[in-house]
Amino acid sequence: MTLSSSRPSRRLVLGWGAAGLLGAGALAACSDEPPAAPAGPASGSTTPSTTTSARPAYVGDQRGVALCAALASLAASLYSGAVTAAGDGRLGQVPGVVTAFLSGAGAQHTEHAAAWNALLTAAGRPAVSGTPLSVETERRATLGRAAAPTDLLAVAVDIEASVGATVLARAGEFTDAGAAALAATVAPVAAMHGATAAFLLGRPTGVAPGPAGAALGPDALLV
Repeated sequence: MTLSSSRPSRRLVLGWGAAGLLGAGALAACSDEPPAAPAGPASGSTTPSTTTSARPAYVGDQRGVALCAALASLAASLYSGAVTAAGDGRLGQVPGVVTAFLSGAGAQHTEHAAAWNALLTAAGRPAVSGTPLSVETERRATLGRAAAPTDLLAVAVDIEASVGATVLARAGEFTDAGAAALAATVAPVAAMHGATAAFLLGRPTGVAPGPAGAALGPDALLV
């Protein structure tokens, strides 16, 4: 089976998320716009002024969606780095099927990041820029230590386990129909990628992931 035959339609991914969001409006209802400032004290009042701390950029469902967007972006970036490593010669001869898998999986994560961000922008919130996650440095360091083609596939197994576990965990919390529908689209793709990477490694599928494959919580998002 070719990688292209298993890729979900970009229009389907984006359409499910945006249509569900616009229909339910739950993410917009979670808007974190600050409330209007109260009227100032009357002239001569001795009431002290107060300073309130800024609220998080994303709250409620928005935070879960932003987390998934950031993780999808990080996954796409890591796959891009893996493709570069596969082609620069330092890992020896990398089989073409491995490079094709890394490239195809990375492209799908790019689509997923765009779909998650479409939910945010449709709700009037900013798209997630870059990969603002607490695990970014560690994940990039792991990829940087790759010394053989099998190491690239091991990184892929962890990426997909983490994406799948994170999306499923957040899906159980979403109240917005669009976010839930998008999670239901993304999670099976991550499982497929993980199974493919495990197969190419010669590992049995269904093995419990290590720490790098665990679900990320909202606290991992740095914005």
